[in-house]
Order: sequence, then structure tokens, then C-alpha cells
Amino acid sequence: MDRQSSAFGETLDCEPGREGYGGDVMGTAATILTRAGVLLFDDEHIRWPLAELADWLDEGVKSIIKVKPGAHTEQIVLPLARGTSQKVPQDARVVQLIDILCNEPNEDGGGGRAIRSTARSSLDASEPSWHDPSYVPYRRQVRQYVYDSTLPFDFYVYPGNDGTGRVRAVASTLPPTVSGQVEAGSTNIAAYEIPHGLPEQYDDVLLDYVLYRANLKDDTAAQPARATLHYQAFSASLGYQAQTEAAAPSGGGR
Repeated sequence: MDRQSSAFGETLDCEPGREGYGGDVMGTAATILTRAGVLLFDDEHIRWPLAELADWLDEGVKSIIKVKPGAHTEQIVLPLARGTSQKVPQDARVVQLIDILCNEPNEDGGGGRAIRSTARSSLDASEPSWHDPSYVPYRRQVRQYVYDSTLPFDFYVYPGNDGTGRVRAVASTLPPTVSGQVEAGSTNIAAYEIPHGLPEQYDDVLLDYVLYRANLKDDTAAQPARATLHYQAFSASLGYQAQTEAAAPSGGGR
């Protein structure tokens, strides 16, 4: 059984309140910064202060999400405009739309019908006038949606919405920065015992990014060759994870 349909072809209600797609354990900033200090032979974080390493850790998180939007997702509720063409409201933390799960339930708890993704070519072939409300009346409930990742904030709904609907979606978002959660210039490693924003599976990738930036630091400890090696490891690991996830079977019933 997939997320949207049962073995009997019945449409299932979605599950409001889920956080994105997974329950992965989040890695902590302290883990990355401690390991970086050891590998840099700077356990006391003298040459590379914790605050500096934390800034690079935040850079690494953003770099990963830019390449792999699914690395950090959240569920959001999107109000719909009248018509078929829709936009994700502008928010600095939202990177792109990932999926649309279902219609947001009414106040009485009803109406949370699941929504299927479809190709625009399929709708155009089966219902050429689907954008025209005189042919396909606008409704509150959405049954299908069309999305192209090259337009990360745009999508279409079928039937066109009457302007009163809301849908529950999954979006790629930027997590709160580590630097923004810790007192400026803090030298206490305990203060960094907070999530860095990505699952633990990205810890090694983030460590390589931090070491890459640290070894580029413009001082007597700079080691460009070592920085290049860490950046290559960062890129290779990220590419491998992307290929692995692309090859894995999808649970979205697409």
C-alpha cells in the first residue's frame, strides 16, 4: 500500500502533523566541532575558534540542502488562490516545494482527501480545457497537482481551486543556524550540543566541509592541498548519497 491509495484503489486521508518524510536522528553541532578540533590538532579550539567552525558548519548545511533539497523538510499548509495556477508563499527559509500530500481538513476534521501528483501532459490529453472553470468548475478540494522542480515555487491544481482551499505540503527548508542559537563568540563546547539541522547520516559529509574551510584559512596553518582533498570527499559523498536515494524505491506512489 502506498501513501495515497490502498490495494482496493480507495483514496486515503493524509496524516496531518507528520514532520516531513522521516524520523531520522539529528546530528549535533558539538559532535562535528569536536571531531574537527581533533583532526586539526586544535583540541582547545585556539587557532580555529568554535564560533568560526560553527559558521562553516552552517555553510555546509546550506550547501547540502542546495544539492539535496530532501535533506531537510517540513510540512507546511498552503492557502490556495482562485484558479489552477498556484505559488508557494515567499519565505526565506523555504528552498522549494517537494510534495503535496492532501487537502487540509476542515474545522470539523473532514475533507482531508489525499492528492495525487500527475504530469501536465496527462491532464492536457484527458481534459484539454482543465484551466477553464466553465468546463471544469473550481472547487475547494484538490484531487491532483502538477509540479516541475525547475520552477520550485510554482504548481498547478486540478480541479482549479475556488480560493477557499488549503493543502498540506512538504517543503525543503533551511533549519535554524547553529550560530544563531549560540551566544556570539561562545567558547564552551557544551553550548553547541544542539542539532545542526540534518540527520546524523550527513555528519561525515559536514565534517569534510568544515575541514575544507578550516584548511583554507588564510594564516600560517593554511593547507590548500588538504583543503582540496576534503572538498573532493565532501562532493563525492554528497554525490553518492544523491545517487543512492535516486535509486531507492519511492514510497510516494508516483
